[in-house]
Amino acid sequence: ISPVVERSVTISCVTTRELMLKDFAMEPDELRMRKAAQLMVQNLAGSLALVTCKEPLRVACGNHMRVLLQQAGVDSQLMEQVVQHCSSDN
Repeated sequence: ISPVVERSVTISCVTTRELMLKDFAMEPDELRMRKAAQLMVQNLAGSLALVTCKEPLRVACGNHMRVLLQQAGVDSQLMEQVVQHCSSDN
């Protein structure tokens, strides 16, 4: 997940820089501009990381549950139903 977070932060920083140059070009208060930039980077990076990681994380959780249920000796048909239901709900 770490490379995803680094990539998300990099993309967010570049995007924020461009937006700040456009939207805050005439803003005289440097502290206000800095705070706006920090909030924008945090929100963009978090949202981008979530969107990027959601599907791989769901697949990894499903695979892990499948292995645990196989080790517990659960019927394969029931196991697939449980894995599908749990991974789609979460």
